[in-house]
Amino acid sequence: MKICYKLIAISLIAITMILSVSSCSTTINTADLQRDAESAYATGEYAKALQQYESLIESWNNSKDNEQNPYYDKAGHAAFALKDYDKANNFFSLSMHYGTATPNTYTELIGYYREINNFSREMMTLEGMVEAFPVEAAATGVHERLFEMYLETDRYEDAAMQAEQIDRKPDEKLLGQLLQMHSRLGNKTEADAIAGKLLALNGEHIPALEWRAKKFYDKAEARYTAEAEAYERNKTRRQYAKLLEGYEAAGVDYRKARDIYERLYKRNPEKRYAIYLYNIYARFQDEAKAAYYRSRM
Repeated sequence: MKICYKLIAISLIAITMILSVSSCSTTINTADLQRDAESAYATGEYAKALQQYESLIESWNNSKDNEQNPYYDKAGHAAFALKDYDKANNFFSLSMHYGTATPNTYTELIGYYREINNFSREMMTLEGMVEAFPVEAAATGVHERLFEMYLETDRYEDAAMQAEQIDRKPDEKLLGQLLQMHSRLGNKTEADAIAGKLLALNGEHIPALEWRAKKFYDKAEARYTAEAEAYERNKTRRQYAKLLEGYEAAGVDYRKARDIYERLYKRNPEKRYAIYLYNIYARFQDEAKAAYYRSRM
């Protein structure tokens, strides 16, 4: 019996030593493979690096939780350098899903999707970077690009959230985009202030001129209509005097709108400008000019 116990003990010791040696060998091989892969990538041997990273992925997943696998991202960068974009995208998708991607992963994919005009994937990747790496996203112009994309897709409330994160002095292009956003959101005060800034930079800025013309036209039309309706309800001398006073005030804004719309029409004789000019001259009871613009509608 004692001999039997000794044999069992010796066997257990031997098995433990074998497992220990095997584990040590695996650790050494993994460490060597990782060093070789990193060295190959650094020296531009991307095919070799990719092959080694794929081996490391398989080795990791055989022994550990693949959700913590750090090699998906590295393999993705090697594949990307080889222009094997399908394989790179697969590896990057896994690294982003498992949270092991780096900011560079996002910027590489964003640039690639923009280059191939894949609008939806570029937007998704930009949104992913904002969520995963907000500091790096702010430093690399991600918010401004998202702002532009949201404007293109009429997502004005989302655009407004990104506009708050744009940390630079607005130029004419950005001011024009902000004018578009605020006008579509119905932020009249903000839009009017931006239109003023745009016209100070460029007196011929078309959207800013259109905004100003429409502002004066709407103001005049509201006053004209309100005074006419008030007189219809109460046809007295006093109300008639108020009607004339209101028409005079409306006329000031109609003339401001007319001057801008005529400038716009001369540059580009579009139907939409002709409609406003017809309405203005009809209010002025100028039949000849009203008829002229009516014929252009």
